[in-house]
Amino acid sequence: MKYIEDNMDKGLTNLISQLGNGLSRGLKNGLVNGAGHNRYTLNMDGLPAEISILQVEGNEQLNQPWHYTITFTSSNKHLLVESFLNQNAHLSFNPANSNHLSDIATKGLDALNSLTSANPLQALKQSEPLKQLDKFTQSNPLDSLNSLTQFNPLNPLNSLLSQGGSRTLYGVITQFSQLSVSNDEARYQVVLSSQLAKLALSHNCAIFQNQSVISVVEEVLRGHGYTGIDYRLALKEQYPEREFITQWQESDLEFIQRLLADVGVYFRFETHGEHNCDVMVISDYEQGYQQVADIVYKQPSGTLDNGVESVWDMTLHSQMVESSVQVQDYNYRDAQANLLGEVNSQQKDNTTYGTDYRYDEHYKGLNSNGSNANNNDINNYNSNNDDDIDSDTNNHDGNRDDIDTDDSQDSNGNSNDTDNNSDNTNGSNSNSNSSDIDRNQANTSNGVESGEWYARIRHERAISRQILIRGKSNQANLAPGQHIRIKGSMIAGIDEGIMILTVQGQGNRSDAYELTFTAIPYQPLKPYRPEPIPFPTIDGTLPARVTSPDNDTYGYIDTQGRYRVKFNFDLKEWRNGEESLWLRLAKPYAGSTYGFHFPLIDGTEVAVAFTNGNPDRPYIAHAMHDSQHPDHVTTINKHRNVIRTPANNKLRMDDKRGQEHIKLATEYGKTQLNIGHLVDQNKTQRGEGFELRTDEWGAIAANKGLYLTSQTEPKAQGKQLDMQAAITQLENALSIAKALQNAATASEAHGADTDSQEQLKTTLTQLVQSGILAYAQEGIALTSPENIQLSTSNSVSMTSENQTDINALKNITVSSGESIGLFAHKSGMKVFANQGDVEVQAQNANLNMAAKQDIKIDSVDGSIDWSAAKEIILMCGGSYIKISSAGIELGTADNVYIKSNAMQKMGPATQNRTITLKSSELNVKHCAETD
Repeated sequence: MKYIEDNMDKGLTNLISQLGNGLSRGLKNGLVNGAGHNRYTLNMDGLPAEISILQVEGNEQLNQPWHYTITFTSSNKHLLVESFLNQNAHLSFNPANSNHLSDIATKGLDALNSLTSANPLQALKQSEPLKQLDKFTQSNPLDSLNSLTQFNPLNPLNSLLSQGGSRTLYGVITQFSQLSVSNDEARYQVVLSSQLAKLALSHNCAIFQNQSVISVVEEVLRGHGYTGIDYRLALKEQYPEREFITQWQESDLEFIQRLLADVGVYFRFETHGEHNCDVMVISDYEQGYQQVADIVYKQPSGTLDNGVESVWDMTLHSQMVESSVQVQDYNYRDAQANLLGEVNSQQKDNTTYGTDYRYDEHYKGLNSNGSNANNNDINNYNSNNDDDIDSDTNNHDGNRDDIDTDDSQDSNGNSNDTDNNSDNTNGSNSNSNSSDIDRNQANTSNGVESGEWYARIRHERAISRQILIRGKSNQANLAPGQHIRIKGSMIAGIDEGIMILTVQGQGNRSDAYELTFTAIPYQPLKPYRPEPIPFPTIDGTLPARVTSPDNDTYGYIDTQGRYRVKFNFDLKEWRNGEESLWLRLAKPYAGSTYGFHFPLIDGTEVAVAFTNGNPDRPYIAHAMHDSQHPDHVTTINKHRNVIRTPANNKLRMDDKRGQEHIKLATEYGKTQLNIGHLVDQNKTQRGEGFELRTDEWGAIAANKGLYLTSQTEPKAQGKQLDMQAAITQLENALSIAKALQNAATASEAHGADTDSQEQLKTTLTQLVQSGILAYAQEGIALTSPENIQLSTSNSVSMTSENQTDINALKNITVSSGESIGLFAHKSGMKVFANQGDVEVQAQNANLNMAAKQDIKIDSVDGSIDWSAAKEIILMCGGSYIKISSAGIELGTADNVYIKSNAMQKMGPATQNRTITLKSSELNVKHCAETD
């Protein structure tokens, strides 16, 4: 308390001055108003004429703007509408009589004299407000310090002046009517409403991103000119940022009411004692209630109350409510998470029954860590464990860190810092600095807006409406959100007082102001929670466009394949590619890393739908064509079904009867597969069947085998490997090869390799092993202006039933590493050279020529030369001629006949000719060997 006394001593002189001036003004106004014998006064700047109030009817509700209907008379019969509508005004409830006003003056002067006595500090410390403050804060010294910063020296005076029904409401005229006109005067009626009521006239559709609920409410209020004086926050919780909040075809009033009710936050109104204005108080726990003086329970005598404020005719109505609340939701970011939670904060209460199962409260995680915690952790919640009644949390804003808690509020808790409400009209994220991020992480750790948290506040709402108290009073300053104790009440269970929910009052010139109220019992650790307001549903879809930061050529998507869009209804300016949260794209088919996804590019129109119609849960339902992005299938090609990408990758399926075709194509290399009725770009036929083409390279690969055939069954009735005709052809070829092999073997010629042919036939039959089989009934041709090569590591077989022709305009070369066998079984063999020599050599062995019949060797225009290095022997019928270097030997068993004109004997003579035969070595290296 030392710190408190020091600060009170320093400001004592100013305090006394304010009390004196305030008391003087209050008494002056009261005496003036009382002199007119009118219980009510309506004041308005520029009021065009004197008025006299006939009747006042008030309606105040928690979480609603208040309204007072005021009927008055005036000698001016021509009051103008524009003189009243949207004009600021204030309504005063004046003291009931001058005697009571005198009592107020006496009490006020006594308080002032006490402060000017020999020990003013001690006198102030003994004043009732500080006594209550000291009593309230004995358990926590820090609370004393915070309470001091909220103490206003005008509060004692305001408390005195509020007695006897004195109250002033500051608002705006929202309705004006002329009811009647007589010879002497005209009767009028106006409705004085809270400034907040004007927000009902502003309907909007807007988007808020990365802001807490409280931050959004503040932004809306600031948009209507609210400053730190016009509202204050009395919050216990710190509310986390939400990715996306949508205002959809709601008034600004409905919007903030819905947001606050969703998180269990209520609001009420109080009058700013210094600035004389209406203040909206936003709170989420019982410390946000307005603490007012006790009131007695007393029935008035007849129609007179003698100026004594009291409460009477109190009734209690109770009902059974749900014993527990169960919540469930789905978060696709953690699709396997169990988000089912349940809360029963009064497990031993036998006045409750049943479970309120609420689906789609829209939360990301079940508890503070976003994980699937044991539900018993929250089921064991007990009000006795709530230790968050720290006065240093009474007034804070979870989204602003530029408020100094030592000077941000006056005695009424109103913010005096008019610069702490920075505008955020451009819609950008105002909470992007690192401290906000850290704070948001802290918020998440508190579990606010988790599944268990929602279950708890919904159950608190059920408990809030279990008991309802109704009553009547003549205390004009009774208002929703007040905590008040009733002295002498006969109703059980309200010793701690009641919290006012609604007030409806009525008074006139002759009758004192009387009101009826509804309330609930005050429970220190069970705060009042408003009824959640259903969100506006969007049953259909809304137009939007896909966006990107730099007009990306390709789809601007995140690691989960989601998009950002700019909603057509959104009037805010955002940075490109940040106009929304990341939206999922609905697809006709999806699975684990498989599905159906054509990336959407910048500017594409999309239709956005909403999960359960919730405007805060959008997703892309489908894409649309528009005037800037026309459809590629129109009336001119209505028989075509086309999938085409921005780069002209295309799948076209034409259903035109008799001209059906499919085209699968890409621009790269003009690679295409065309099947059916082939047409060009002018739709002129250019072929039938199929065409696989490319300007680049091509490859056909089949690991198990490939069957190429021109033989098909009509109407595609045959089997894929129906190759009987081809196998028959192979079998016939094998049969021919075997017959020729037998004949060649019998003639001691080289035989064909029929074993390899047999193996090939087995391999290709039904492609039991990897191979290629080509078959065509009318022939197969391989042709090239350049080279054709047939190569195998084993055997090459060429078989024909008729004739095999090998033609070359220049050269034919037949080479063999071992032997060459030429065998003609029937019609002989001819070797002709039209030009050039015919040479036959056995370079390292014998040359054997035999014929069953004649052998003819003719030289038509030349000679026949026979030579041998050793000898030449000519034999026939046993006779012979042997020619060698030793001479010429003739032998016969019979006669030798020489027929000659003459025979001449000469000297010895010889003639030699040298013949050189070349030899070669064969050295073949296979690719596997060279590697």
